[in-house]
Amino acid sequence: MKKYLLLALLVLLLQNAFAQDVIIKLTGEELVARVKEITLQDIVFQHPDSVQGIMHRIAKADVFMVRFANGTKEVFTQNLPENQLTSAEATNTADMYLLGREDAIRYYKGNGAMWGSAACALVFPYGLAGSAIIGFTRPKAHNHMVSDVRYLSDPHYIKGYEEQARRKKIGKAAAGAGIGTATIFVAAFAIVLGTWQ
Repeated sequence: MKKYLLLALLVLLLQNAFAQDVIIKLTGEELVARVKEITLQDIVFQHPDSVQGIMHRIAKADVFMVRFANGTKEVFTQNLPENQLTSAEATNTADMYLLGREDAIRYYKGNGAMWGSAACALVFPYGLAGSAIIGFTRPKAHNHMVSDVRYLSDPHYIKGYEEQARRKKIGKAAAGAGIGTATIFVAAFAIVLGTWQ
């Protein structure tokens, strides 16, 4: 029992040790970093593997959002790009619905659902129910990155975004359940091999 408790503690410590901030540029590129300071014009950061502690700068005008290691986010709304399809052009419901789906494909990641589902699956077989609940809970468009925050006032855009994000979330939750279940079987196999020797 002590071995399992130590293993769980080690996994939690390693997870915190590897947690990093992520700078998401307007182009969609993600920079893994340790953000040191956010000034009026720049974001000062270090690369996570930097041994010398060299500080780098990136202009805030080039950054959409900073996602911190503790889960908080800072979105720079003044930097949001204008989408090719403006609100005036997308007046009918089909256009806004399709725009919502495209934004969900582009911006919704669903990684939290994957890792939460993997953690639930570790309590096999009961945890698979938790994985299913995670997968089938509809993600809310207001809680995720979108191309233009003004679109969040359109119910057709929200419907398209949330339906597409839900499909992606189900896939991520299924992958997480597979990861968690595979981890259990690998650990059980290792224990069985250890007792035979």
